[in-house]
Amino acid sequence: MKKINFKTSLSRFRASLESFGRAILVPVTVIPLLALIGSIGYAGQAIATQAGTYEGGVKIAFDAIKNIGMIAISNIDFLVAIGLAAGLAKSEKVSAALSGLMAYAALHFAANLMLQVVYPEMLKNAKEYGLITRFGVVSFQYSAFGGMVAGLLGFYVHKKTYKLKFPEFLSFFGGPRFSPVASTLVAWVVGMPLGILWIYISQGLKAIGDSWQYMGAGAPLLYGMANRALIPFGLHQVINYFLYYTSVGATWISPTGEKIEGIYNIAIAKLGFGEFIYAKDTWIVNGTFPTNIFSLTGASLAMYFCIPKENRKVAGGAIISALLASLLAGTTEPIEFTFLFTAPLLYVLHVIFTGITYMTMYLLNFAQVSTRGSGLITWLAVDALNWNNIQNVWGLFIVGPIMGVIYFFSFYFLIQKKDYKTPGRDGEVAIMGKALAENKQEKIVVKDKKTAKGKKEEYDDEFINNIIEGCGGKDNIKVMANCITRLRVTLHDKTKFDKSIVDKTSPYGYAEVGEQIQIIYGPRVTNIATIVREKLGVEN
Repeated sequence: MKKINFKTSLSRFRASLESFGRAILVPVTVIPLLALIGSIGYAGQAIATQAGTYEGGVKIAFDAIKNIGMIAISNIDFLVAIGLAAGLAKSEKVSAALSGLMAYAALHFAANLMLQVVYPEMLKNAKEYGLITRFGVVSFQYSAFGGMVAGLLGFYVHKKTYKLKFPEFLSFFGGPRFSPVASTLVAWVVGMPLGILWIYISQGLKAIGDSWQYMGAGAPLLYGMANRALIPFGLHQVINYFLYYTSVGATWISPTGEKIEGIYNIAIAKLGFGEFIYAKDTWIVNGTFPTNIFSLTGASLAMYFCIPKENRKVAGGAIISALLASLLAGTTEPIEFTFLFTAPLLYVLHVIFTGITYMTMYLLNFAQVSTRGSGLITWLAVDALNWNNIQNVWGLFIVGPIMGVIYFFSFYFLIQKKDYKTPGRDGEVAIMGKALAENKQEKIVVKDKKTAKGKKEEYDDEFINNIIEGCGGKDNIKVMANCITRLRVTLHDKTKFDKSIVDKTSPYGYAEVGEQIQIIYGPRVTNIATIVREKLGVEN
């Protein structure tokens, strides 16, 4: 009997979750910006209604803007089916995307057949049973969960068939052209039992969503801690997807009878319909703004004032830059990774404090709505403009400053007492793996050069070659992928990774997971990854 290597199995499972988390970002990142645009329409509707001018051309204009915000949410199943399959595929992505779409269509056609055979009474009262029309047939509201099933089916079938060779007289239909056809057939077979069982599956998923209400304040406490604890591993996107976009988070029936799934989707949809949003509706969002805007500001200032005065001009500037990324744009990794490796106890404290922040916002009924990127800019564009439709939205400025003060004094005390080597206290200026020369004059010159390069947002051959050479060269790179903030590089031989070469590109830092090296560049990583892949001549 073959012995099971649990360490290897666990590593593969974690790698699979990471791949899922990266791929699911492809479709779901379409939603935030459209929702941000839609929020202008929601705010305009509220203001115009109060002013008595919400009619005629004004109504048409604001309704049009609102509808833009709902395009992605109403069709998230299509986005996930297509985007997930394409995001997971390593080559022939167009074929993979079509495979996901055709698999989703087949699921609906199979479901329609099962409804005719097993549940004909449901077809007679489609609206009463929450059925919808997709691909021209009446079927179940599979939503994002069904899109995920189709996307995974499309990807796996594509992976097994896109290199398939047919006899010469049929060769035109082989390879990637056959993948969408094969995905249709497989998904149709899978779709029949799924159609029979979906009533029970959907009830189970809804029960999970409803169960959060019974946990009360325990739900935001656990979510806040788990979300923050998973960030170093890049796995927080997985739990966010299910809670944000599927019935695992919540389910709501809109005034028009449309079923909206996922806490994030529901909040945006409620704004669109002018429905009042309570803190219990947005329990996984409420604590995000105070953490990003205030808590991490307190932590950053504590690290700044712990720097010897002679080092503050250089090291302090790096910390303030990371602070602003969190405060303004909600990108927290630059500052979090600053103390994650140098002072792990501070990160444990951060995990606990984050959970407490989420729980406190929930208990005090301080609601917040986000379109991702939960920083001050998003808060002003969404929450400030829609303040009258969000319960006690001003509560951010009560809990936030208090947590900021708690973070400041806790971090300051522990850094001094434990003598943690946070940036500027370790003999060199370092922030998230960014190390400069010991000589102070040299530090300033090198930092100025890097800063100038970063502002231009131009990545020349030298920049890209430093990444490739630092990873051991083209032949040593197995997978070149990325998420929102990290370049995720899987290497054949990890010992060939040369951090000193990659440091020339001024990354915020590094994380190591299995055979994968994660180079953290922040939001600019998308452009960097695209150029690196073009240089390597690969899609992913």
